[in-house]
Amino acid sequence: MMLIEKSKRMKKIIISFFMLFLVFSFSGYAQCGEELLKQALKEMGDGQYIKDFKVELLKEKKDLKTGYVKFSVVLQSKSQYKFSVVDSPSNTEKVIMQLYDKDKFIISNYDKGKHYKSCGFICRKTGVYNLVFSYKGGEEGCSSAVLSLVKQFSESEMKSF
Repeated sequence: MMLIEKSKRMKKIIISFFMLFLVFSFSGYAQCGEELLKQALKEMGDGQYIKDFKVELLKEKKDLKTGYVKFSVVLQSKSQYKFSVVDSPSNTEKVIMQLYDKDKFIISNYDKGKHYKSCGFICRKTGVYNLVFSYKGGEEGCSSAVLSLVKQFSESEMKSF
């Protein structure tokens, strides 16, 4: 009888630890995304929110190549956009964001060895663009990015660019 009670108690303890593990795992996951998104929205400034992107990459030991995540966005011509990025304090590297029109590189928040919290782009052609996020050396990390509309231009204003 005593052995059965000890076994039941042990099961309860194991289940309790497992539940605690799950709670802390998910709360860390939520903090990674929610807190960073709040920061990225602050970095956005006065722009009009369009979309946010959660970047979470895990390093695979067997793969020495840089991991990345890619998102597609539709951007409208005659519009100025701002991309704001925020990194988790636990990241070993800062996120590198790159914007492409098909295979053509357009802009990045990383230039000549320096990371920037944001970068802007004046779109001249409506279309689907690709945002690629990665960490130098294939490191893992968690980051958040926000795409915002800064200004829409008239046809005559676009001719001055």
